[in-house]
Order: sequence, then structure tokens, then C-alpha cells
Amino acid sequence: MPAEAVTRSILCGLTGLRLGGGIASVSRCVARALDELVDQQRLERTDRVLLLEDPSAAAPPPRRGRQQLARGSQPRFVLQLWWSYLRQHHDLVFFDLLGLARSAGLALSPLRNARYAVFAHGLELTVDLEGSREQALRRAWRVLTNSESTARTLRERFPELAPRLRPIPLCIDPERVALWQQHEPPSAAPREPAALIVGRIWSEERGKGHDALLEAWPEVRRRMPGAQLWIVGTGDDCGRLGTKARELGVGEAVRFLGEVSDEELGRLYRRASVFAMPSRQEGFGLVYAEAMWHGLPCIGSTRDAAGEVIRDGETGLLIPYGDAAATAAAVASLLSDPDLGRRLGEAGARRAREVFAYPRFRSDLLRALEL
Repeated sequence: MPAEAVTRSILCGLTGLRLGGGIASVSRCVARALDELVDQQRLERTDRVLLLEDPSAAAPPPRRGRQQLARGSQPRFVLQLWWSYLRQHHDLVFFDLLGLARSAGLALSPLRNARYAVFAHGLELTVDLEGSREQALRRAWRVLTNSESTARTLRERFPELAPRLRPIPLCIDPERVALWQQHEPPSAAPREPAALIVGRIWSEERGKGHDALLEAWPEVRRRMPGAQLWIVGTGDDCGRLGTKARELGVGEAVRFLGEVSDEELGRLYRRASVFAMPSRQEGFGLVYAEAMWHGLPCIGSTRDAAGEVIRDGETGLLIPYGDAAATAAAVASLLSDPDLGRRLGEAGARRAREVFAYPRFRSDLLRALEL
């Protein structure tokens, strides 16, 4: 399809819209933006195929178009995608994950001549990009990235992609914002001497900073005896971390809260005094922006894209990844100085509303897809 042709219909191959995690949040915002284009009669239709969506709690279908659920079956996802494309011959196919583009078998399928865009999130780039995965990336008409950091990684590995890369910093899900605003108390309650971390807790993904926080906590408690660490998230590594907390003598100060609702997450953001996720693996770090929206100063690391969200010394602190001493110093400095935490938190709240809001994301997205 010529680059200057008008896009009238889009086929979306998505992981899911009613799932947890940052990828689903991005996909909800993409689906919202495309529905708004349909409402404005700037787009004729949008069809969707969702890989992991639960049929009993699925998102509503597009404003104009068909939605199919693959019920977790990758072969069904691919066949539904092909069938939809053969019926409509969409002008653009959009994938929210590189692995889904690869699964579609673009080289041998009815989609082999389709113009398609892929959203690259960072973590998927840590696997070997070769074979069908590399081919899917190289053949994309447009590659959207969640940060300049992710775009830089791709430019270094695949220089020929540079003209097709479009960094689009993520935004806070407007559905979450509406919920949090609805349940926000009329006056702010005093914050507790607690640091909060939110993220997956899987043994094959030990890069989010949980270990450094636990190793830092004896020193944090020495400087702030009542300090607590609140851990939100689930995964097969919870048992190991719980054992580690007890061995370090801080078991009573560490709370594993598991998976929580969006409403409860908002309450935790409002109750904690610090958000700390000194990670090495964030392609963007949407939870930093969410914490900032609630006025929390953030601690991230200098190893990943946290610095694109957190402004060091202005909305939070950036520290070396895995450095327990630096982690303890950063957490204790914010817990022990409420005025500093309040100042950084207020600056973060302004930045979250100005930079990481849906209208800015929508504008960047439509510009990148030439819609």
C-alpha cells in the first residue's frame, strides 16, 4: 500500500484489553483512540483479535467493527487474524507485541503484503531477536516504542529501522484516572512511613529491585525504626523474597499484598510516602507515572528508562541498580524528610498530569500511524 494512501480500516492483534500490566494499559489507550477516530468519521472501522481476553469479562467491541477472542489459543488467534484480514483487506494491521506479529506468520500468510505496525515495549527485546521474530521486526512499516531508551536499543541493533521508529512515551490509563478521581478523599490523609513497590515477582525476572530493597531495609529501619515496605504483585518468587526478609530480620516490616484492585492500588499510592522500584528492566515504567500522579516521590535506577519518567532531584531520585547502600540512603532520606518528599511529590504530580496524560499519548500515536 503506498505510504500516502488513506487509512480507512485497521485490524488490531492485541494481547488483551482487560488484563493487568502495562501492555494491556497501552492497548486500551490505543483502542480508545481508534474508537474516537471512528466517532469523528476519520476511520471507517476497527477490527480486533484478542489473544488472552477472558470471554466472561471481555472489553466491549469496537464502535464499528468486529471483535474476536482467541481464548488463549495462539493457532486460533492467527486464524482469526487471517480470516478478518481476508474479509476486509485492512489498510493497516497493528500489533501490541512483537511476539504477536511473529505468531501471525507474516512471511507465509495472507498478511504477507499487509502494512503493519508493532509496539515494542522493551522487555521483549531482551530475548534473542532472530528468525521469525527478527523478520517480523524488520518488515514492519512502523515500530512504535514506549521510550527513547527502547528506540535507542533498536537503533543500535537494527540501524536500518531508524527511519521507521517512533518513540511514544506511555500515559496513565484514563480509566484508572477516572476511578482514582472518583474515590479520592476530599482532603489528603497523613501518609505512612512506608515505601511501595508494584510489579511482577517472577523468578526469571529478578530485575525490578525487590532484592536491593530487602537488603537495604535493615539500614532503613536503623534510621527509621517504623519504616515498612509494601510489595504489590504476584509470582513464583514471593516465597523466596519472604524467606529473605525473615533472614534479614525485617520480616515484620515487609508486607506482601499480592494482586490488588485498581481502587486499592490508588489507596496504597495515597497512603505510602515513597514509591521505590530501583529496576534494571523498565522499558518505560508506567508505575512511576502512576505514583507521581498521586504525589509520591519516586526512586528508580540509572540502568533503564526510569530517567525518562523520573527527573532526578526534581520528582524523585535515581540510584545505581543493585546498590543496597544507595537504596537505603535514598529511601531513608525521603522517609525522614517529609518536606523533601512533599516537594518532589508535588512536582511529580504536575509532571504526571502534563506529560503522561492520555491526550498527549493519543496525539503522538495518531501522528506516528499517520492517522
